[in-house]
Amino acid sequence: MPKTIGFTYDVAADSPTEGKPFSDVHAEFDSQSTIDFVKAAIETAGYKVILIGNLNNLLKMLPDLKVDIIFNLCEGLGSRNREAQVPVILETFGIPYVGSDGLTMSLTLDKIMAKKIFASEKIPTPRYIGIDSLDDLINLDHMNFPMIVKLRHEGTSKGLSKKSVVYNHKELENQAKNLFSIYGTQPLLIEELIAGMEFTVPLIGNDPVEALPSVQVAIKNNVDLKDTIYTFDLVYDPGVEYICPSRIDKELEDKLRDLAVRTYKAVDCRDFGRVDFRVDHNNNPYVLEINPLPSLSPEDAFNLSPQAAGYDYNKAISKIIDAAFKRYGIN
Repeated sequence: MPKTIGFTYDVAADSPTEGKPFSDVHAEFDSQSTIDFVKAAIETAGYKVILIGNLNNLLKMLPDLKVDIIFNLCEGLGSRNREAQVPVILETFGIPYVGSDGLTMSLTLDKIMAKKIFASEKIPTPRYIGIDSLDDLINLDHMNFPMIVKLRHEGTSKGLSKKSVVYNHKELENQAKNLFSIYGTQPLLIEELIAGMEFTVPLIGNDPVEALPSVQVAIKNNVDLKDTIYTFDLVYDPGVEYICPSRIDKELEDKLRDLAVRTYKAVDCRDFGRVDFRVDHNNNPYVLEINPLPSLSPEDAFNLSPQAAGYDYNKAISKIIDAAFKRYGIN
């Protein structure tokens, strides 16, 4: 009798956008094609899948949810704790689930809280400040331009545009004012820009953690991005290329993978995740963020990187599920 896996996720069609003033409101939600792709991979691994969908659907099905484990990709809606909503509810009902717990979800979604952990673990990350209002922009003495203005707790390049890279105090103030006007009272992260290359490293497992081959980002055929950043407009741009294996030497590849594992462990990530990097022109890597809910789209790193490691996407999904079963002691 195959085990039954419930599948929780968010798709953009589930949440209306009326009255929302920004175009990237659903930037983190999955497409239906990605959900279908993941479902097929889970079934290929030999499991029965029950499609649950978003948080509201999950609540309607509780407490009589008859599954062995939940495969959770829910991003949630609302505060910096939105990614924690499904894990916390599942723990309340004693239901096992694939992926990180609520604490890790909230901690990593809040980029400043994550950076505090990085600092305590001596994980290199760009210098930064957090601001709650324009008045906080006086505290920049320890930082150098150019800088990037980011939303404090968003993902998928939400809020990032060409104007996000600023070269002087006036541009910084204008972009901060712009984000406050569009996104309301959400605090901002001001971060030094690391000019150079960009990478992401997917990870699977717990004990041990497997760092998969790095994926390098190229924009318009350039791997040296200089001061170009990955903006929301580039998410579906054909000029963006993901290269795996990366065009780097073994020393830098090993450095990225080792640092990815350290970052993953520092925030207690579980089962799978992804660490994003910038590397300066002296080959020094800096962790930008860790994502415990990375995209599992067939166009993304969790499809490319396993192939470079010698297995396919379906096997990667199977290994993620196996890691969760092992963690819970489920045979």
